[in-house]
Amino acid sequence: MLYLQIHQGDLSHPVGVLEEYFLKAGMSVIRAAFAHSYFIHPDDVRKRTPYFAERARLSRTHYPGAAKGQRAIWEGDGREVIVDDNQHAQLAWERYTGRWLLRGTGYSIRHIWGRPWDPDYFTAGWNLCYMPFWAGMLTERQHLHEELELAIRQASWDLYFRTDPVCPPPVEVDDPGFDLGSLLGGQPILILGREGVPQTLGSPDDGSATSLSVPTRTIRTGGRNSGHVASSGDMPGPIRAIKSQTHQSWSNIWRAVRELQGLDHQPFVTANVENSSKSCVRRIQRETGLTLPQLEAHLRQLVE
Repeated sequence: MLYLQIHQGDLSHPVGVLEEYFLKAGMSVIRAAFAHSYFIHPDDVRKRTPYFAERARLSRTHYPGAAKGQRAIWEGDGREVIVDDNQHAQLAWERYTGRWLLRGTGYSIRHIWGRPWDPDYFTAGWNLCYMPFWAGMLTERQHLHEELELAIRQASWDLYFRTDPVCPPPVEVDDPGFDLGSLLGGQPILILGREGVPQTLGSPDDGSATSLSVPTRTIRTGGRNSGHVASSGDMPGPIRAIKSQTHQSWSNIWRAVRELQGLDHQPFVTANVENSSKSCVRRIQRETGLTLPQLEAHLRQLVE
């Protein structure tokens, strides 16, 4: 039976309610956010920042009348830039980390210090963090969790500027003075590393280094889907992850890709296998943005 109640008082504050439920479960919002948010390795940022110095995000205030792909003048120093949506910030993340963005999974790129209309900030690795939607929205003005915003900025400062800065700190980037260590209580800050490339990260306090071991994939070369692969280990990480989660074989995924294109292939063992294989392929398409011919190109050398 359903029960109804007329509510006539003030509405509860959504962010406060979220935090209350986290605390009841023995977890703070900040620790939960850091457990699923990813930063770029400082060494990769140091090599190139910003990644696309000629790009800036659309802004009616700073680039009035300019549409995506058009040229405009950045008022900060008079340089000419090409205005963009978030495409080049996303591309910068992929180039820095060697990771494809996982489409439709609840993650997005966030600008830690804001100012995406500024070309020095828009694709700078020190300003990018890969966060779950629910955590990222808490760093936005309209429903800000101030402590979380400060904590993410503190992590950026400690990673990229406290010692051996990746670049001179921009004027509006400064040490927030937030005791992040106490809040995290030994919980690590997550750095997205590259597959097969040993990396270390020195501690700002004692100069020691901790090996990083996170699941990653090898960076692409050329266009988004250029090139074939010769072994399952070389297959892009999101595809391998979905294959594992759905318990599919490469041969069944191959058959499903061919079937969905109306092409010849060896028959499936059962109708259920066919349906589950096609469902797997559709999920791969949603989460990677690959077309069927592009996915077929990735799979070809595994099955032929």
